[in-house]
Amino acid sequence: MADIEDIYIAIEFSKRNETVEAFTQKYLKGFKESATYYEYPRYKGETEFETDDYKLMMSYVLKRENIEFRFYFENKTNKETSFAMIFFNKDGSVFLGLGVERKFMSKYEHQLKHDFNSSLIMFCYHTVPPDNLAEFKSLILTK
Repeated sequence: MADIEDIYIAIEFSKRNETVEAFTQKYLKGFKESATYYEYPRYKGETEFETDDYKLMMSYVLKRENIEFRFYFENKTNKETSFAMIFFNKDGSVFLGLGVERKFMSKYEHQLKHDFNSSLIMFCYHTVPPDNLAEFKSLILTK
């Protein structure tokens, strides 16, 4: 099995719609959304919205400011990045993630920084990133 690590770039609220679109266009070609059914909120409370259409769910999430939702993608034929994630956080930030083969980590770190004009990069080493931008920034500053 490949030696894969997660790399995330944090995006602040003001840029999230265009950034999610750019990430989808550039990094998710050939990827398939791993879920077949979506509901919000997931696993708690009364369901506000449900669908089996990924694009419809993404549109729903993008229209809301303080929503927490996660999308997961996979591409078993991609030798460098076999999975990806888009995490929407309640503070309005978004974390865009890639599961990267370890030998390509530096390449994707530079690519993400360049493509999204940000140095808010975190390697998670098989853990989940925090669920807000302030903690994300705090963790990368202490490393």
